[in-house]
Amino acid sequence: MQNNFQTNGAGSSRVTETTPEKAVETSTATESAASDARFDLILLDPAHVRLFRTGGSALRLTLSDPQIGSERSYLRVAVARAFPLSNPNQYIGLRDGADKDIGMLVTLDGLEPETRALIDDALHRRYFLPRVTRVRNVREEFGSSTWEVDTDKGPFTFVVRNLRDSVQELTPTRILITDVDGSRFDIPDIRKLEDKSYAILQRVL
Repeated sequence: MQNNFQTNGAGSSRVTETTPEKAVETSTATESAASDARFDLILLDPAHVRLFRTGGSALRLTLSDPQIGSERSYLRVAVARAFPLSNPNQYIGLRDGADKDIGMLVTLDGLEPETRALIDDALHRRYFLPRVTRVRNVREEFGSSTWEVDTDKGPFTFVVRNLRDSVQELTPTRILITDVDGSRFDIPDIRKLEDKSYAILQRVL
């Protein structure tokens, strides 16, 4: 792993990571930073970052950092690691509801306890990725579906709204499902599911 971090001045920085050819790290890192990608980001001062829960798993952000001018608020914010496996506790990126970069926290030290707890929870949800081994049942009503599945981390029951937006086809045989709380469930190869599970997927997807 080769990391290069250069500051251009005025709080703007360029982060470059060259990722080793490890399938597991590459598949995870594509969430936040592609191999050999470069990002010009504002480095945020943890003392000026405030996060709030607005209902469900949604996070709202208020920034009072002098380098960005007047105080700014973002109604919906996503949190992601720039280097999920090689450096999981530093370089935490914040993105707005349009999936545009807001800035990056080089460290979480210095955050208010409530904000730190919300970021830790958001990161846990984002990178906790059970693999579905069996689909027991899917019940659909009022635009939502309730899933009962077995995974490599035990059984789960979760709710999904708007399947078209919540089910991502990573490959022709691999899908990723995101529930209403932002938790994600991976089906690495739908062809390897037993017949009942496969039939349920065919019906709902």
